[in-house]
Amino acid sequence: MKERIEKLIDEALKMEPTFQLRKDFKDKVVLTIRKKEKANQRRLYLWMTFGTLIIFGFGYGTIAYFIPEALQNFGNMASWTSQLIPIAVLVGLLVLVIQYLDKRLVKDKMFHA
Repeated sequence: MKERIEKLIDEALKMEPTFQLRKDFKDKVVLTIRKKEKANQRRLYLWMTFGTLIIFGFGYGTIAYFIPEALQNFGNMASWTSQLIPIAVLVGLLVLVIQYLDKRLVKDKMFHA
């Protein structure tokens, strides 16, 4: 019985399938892939916008915590500009490092998975 079933399975696997793919099958597959890539790109831009807002909020919070007088005295810019520039540079470098690590560790794996 087992040999007969194996023989039937082997014969069935040797037969060509009876269906044919439509001529526009390739075009539909390419269109579907492009739609998914656009959706992934939109999602990526949304997350980048969200991350940028969080980084700006973090920077504002850092400045408000460490230099509260800087946010209270906007009229007297010369007094706190010298303190604000190093923090702005630090926050900028932090953003660049986060973006670099995000691209290397997350985005490359996301697009090649």
